[in-house]
Amino acid sequence: MRIRRDLTMGLIGLFLIGGLVSPVAAEVGPKGLDGGFTVQISAWAEADAVHDLLRATLTVERSGPDSARLVETVAWIMQRAVSEAERYPEVQVKITAYSTQPVFLWRDGKNEQIGWRVRQSLSVESTVMAEVTELVGRLQDLDLQLTTKGFTVSSARREALQASLTAAAIDAWRIRAEAAVKRLDGQVWRPHELQIQDEQFHPIKSIPGADAARITMPISPVIEAGTSRVRVTVSGTVWGR
Repeated sequence: MRIRRDLTMGLIGLFLIGGLVSPVAAEVGPKGLDGGFTVQISAWAEADAVHDLLRATLTVERSGPDSARLVETVAWIMQRAVSEAERYPEVQVKITAYSTQPVFLWRDGKNEQIGWRVRQSLSVESTVMAEVTELVGRLQDLDLQLTTKGFTVSSARREALQASLTAAAIDAWRIRAEAAVKRLDGQVWRPHELQIQDEQFHPIKSIPGADAARITMPISPVIEAGTSRVRVTVSGTVWGR
């Protein structure tokens, strides 16, 4: 399925919080204007953003009686993986978790250490789907196991969408604020104490560790990435007179 690259503007929601009209407590309103009343108003804008970033974690694990040999083997496999990843300049690669743990076996009424387990992980991410999926397949060929993969919105796309939604939400708030003041027989109005919040719904889609551990074939370059709903809400007080 072809992944859409456009950001489709969703609905702009407007609502007035009822019962929150009150006279200005002080004699002087915002910006030195006397008297009047205040109204609390919220408005929001939201849109769907196509997931354009793929993240995957791959792990190499070895067990046995000789911890030094296990460490050497895992390091050698990871070095090969990093060298392979350097062939894909559009993919960001980072070596992450590393652990060495004793392995025990319950025998004759007690736990007896029978060896060691060495484990190290590597994460890859990119907005160039063809490169990152090909690299994941190559790393699986090098004895790394795919443990998780997931899709999300890249920082660049999310920030661009949030900027657009913020402008739309502020415009919607201004329209509602002016309409509310006029409905209350006010002639002039000013914004006061605005707050802007952003949210992202439907977070990163991923394969749980237990399921991903059963994957034995390289992932296909044709992937359904999905979308996330991004919303920006503007809330605040409008002064009117």
